[in-house]
This record gives sequence, C-alpha cells and structure tokens, in this order.
Amino acid sequence: MKRFTVRELASAGLIASLYTVLSLVFMPISFGVYQVRIAEALTVLPFLTRAAIPGLYIGCLLANIIGGMGWLDITFGPLITLAAAFLTRGAYHLSGRRWSTILSTVPIVLMWSGAVYLLCGFVMNPTRWLGLAVSVAALVLAVLAERALFECPRQRLIERLSRILAVVGALVATLLLRTTTDTHVFLCGGIVLLATPVVTMMLTRMRLTGTNPSLLIAPLPPVLLNAFGVSLYLAPLLGFSYWFSVQMVGVGQLIACYLIGVPLLMALKRRNILN
Repeated sequence: MKRFTVRELASAGLIASLYTVLSLVFMPISFGVYQVRIAEALTVLPFLTRAAIPGLYIGCLLANIIGGMGWLDITFGPLITLAAAFLTRGAYHLSGRRWSTILSTVPIVLMWSGAVYLLCGFVMNPTRWLGLAVSVAALVLAVLAERALFECPRQRLIERLSRILAVVGALVATLLLRTTTDTHVFLCGGIVLLATPVVTMMLTRMRLTGTNPSLLIAPLPPVLLNAFGVSLYLAPLLGFSYWFSVQMVGVGQLIACYLIGVPLLMALKRRNILN
C-alpha cells in the first residue's frame, strides 16, 4: 500500500474528529442496545477514500473510550469498525462487476424483512397479511415512480404521486403490522420500513441512469459486522439476548448508514470531494 499523502492524513484526522464529535453530541443514542449512532453514517467514506479507514478506527476508539461502556467496547468496537472499513473499501473495487448489482439489492431485503420481524415477528393474521401486501406494493410503487420519470421526464406529477403513495403505503403497512408494545422497537421497525421504498427508489434510479450500484453495498459491512459482532459483547454486558441485540443494533445501523450515510456518499461523490 502506498504511503498516505498529507491530504489523506488531514482527511483521516478530520473524519476521526467528526466521528468522535457526532458520537458525543448524540451520546444518548450512540451507546447501548437501543442505539442509532449518527457517526456511523461516516462509515461509508472508505468507498471514496482509503484515508477514512484509519480515521474511522481512531474516531471509534476515542468515542468508545469516552462513552464508558468498558474495555470490551474500547477494544473490539474499533476493531469491528476497522474490519468493516476495509470491506467497504472493497465495495469500491466491485464497481462494474455483474454481481455488484445483485448485492446492491441485499440492503432492501434486510430492511424489509428486519422491519417486518420487529413489528410483528412474522406472526400473521388477516390484518398483518394485508400489511405485508401493502408494504410490498409500496416497493413496487417506488420502482414505478423512478421508471415513470426516467421514461417520460415530463410526467413529474405521476412520479411525485407515486413517491408519495409509496411512502404512505409503507406508513399504513407499519400500522397494520404492529403487534409489539415496545415503543423503541416499534419506532425502529417503522422507520426502517419507511426507508425501504426510499432506498428502492435510489437503487432504481442508479440502475436507470447507469450510476454505480456498489454505492448501496458500501454501508453493508458496517451494518452486518456491528449487528453480529458488537452484539457478542454488548448483549451479555447489558443483559439482553443476543438475537434481540442483533436486531436492534442492526436496525440502528441501517438507519444511520443508509438513511444518512448513502445520501452523504452520493453528495460527496457528485461534488468529487475526498476523491
């Protein structure tokens, strides 16, 4: 690996600082099982620059030291972030590969299935079957909305109505599927279910415009590694079951990395920042 340039070292320092500051500013939701660590939105940055790899490691290390969750979090949390950063950088090298398109659909499947599981645990009755059908219809509408605009740019009204209906459909599905009495679980499940048509629109637009679909793979490593890796020590530390911790940490990661991270990544790439 080539040595880091002065600009890359400066970028790494800036990313480390931002990660630490964001973790502390949003400290109430940055630690524990019920977490949506906003700073994790920055974990998409290795897709644009290798300088983000050490920056994220140092930022996570500093945040976890201050966070006070103990030596396990200080030791293994940053290592998991480091491993995820290398894999996210690897997503950049998938650009142009055929199966990158297939992998780019994985986040949507994870979001949809995770949200449905949190809301109703896949315990079905007629109302929940209806909610399931409405949630799928929302995804179909999301695809049609982008296709309508691409195939006929003048039909902006149709495209906007389809987008609105897709989001409304996801909201209705959330209410129909709800069985959990845990407010935190319901909110996380609802937000992720609402995010599925949004991310579906992003992917459809990328495919229609020829944009690299690997952009949607970039946040996948931090989502999966944090959900399954961090939960190994976080669940017993806080007295939760492992699989419940996986669900909650994973959903928090999906919110941070996809709802915030992907738009950030697209904006930075469009402006050729950090490249």
